[in-house]
Amino acid sequence: MMKCLIVDDEPLAHSVINNYCDNLSFIEIEKECYSAFEAINYLNENQVDLIFLDINMPKLKGLDFLRTLTNPPLIIITSAYQEYAMEGYELAIQDYLLKPFSFERFLKAVNKAAQQKKLLETSKSKSELEMTVNTSPKVISTLPNDYEEHIFIKGDKKTHQVALDTILYLESVGSYVKIYVEDKTIITLDRLTNFENKLPQNLFVRVHRSYIIAIRKIDFIEGNRIKISDKHIPVGSVYKQNLAKFLK
Repeated sequence: MMKCLIVDDEPLAHSVINNYCDNLSFIEIEKECYSAFEAINYLNENQVDLIFLDINMPKLKGLDFLRTLTNPPLIIITSAYQEYAMEGYELAIQDYLLKPFSFERFLKAVNKAAQQKKLLETSKSKSELEMTVNTSPKVISTLPNDYEEHIFIKGDKKTHQVALDTILYLESVGSYVKIYVEDKTIITLDRLTNFENKLPQNLFVRVHRSYIIAIRKIDFIEGNRIKISDKHIPVGSVYKQNLAKFLK
């Protein structure tokens, strides 16, 4: 179950989101706020998994409200203004729904958020388990000696230090690259080719003009699709040979 908060100054937007959520058993609307200040007061005493957030609200805009949150939940922007989309993704939102949006588009966004919530919970459970096993021997990294274990990535107005063995895959989206890590997604203004040259070639392989995958994160390969976590990644015809080297 995902506990959700609607933050929008338009009653019609609340009605649309509520009607859509009525069809989804895994979504529960905990609170409806008509201003960012109302949402701040609610979040001071309550926790939610997901916020449906409008941008153009009086006194405090949606993105400015988002910047005030030190540990924000998952965010889906619902706005009539498409020009704020890139700024929103730089703040690591899950999706950007342009009003008016269909139920199919809404469902795609909440499914993405649900998958991210699952990844976060899995990562948290793994960390808690590791903390309880105090007598276990230290894990020695199996990364090759001629490569660093971490990489620094600029995104979301920060420089992130990311362990290579936590990266699932990378996706090119226009002039940006989305790096999917076990517990988060980082969006950086860069080219996929630069990552292809930077990442260890015995750990990562480009399988499509829009995707680089971590070999050790593959669940299975079926036809021209690779399953990693909850994502099915296509294999481009010109990149099949790259993958074939590892399969041999």
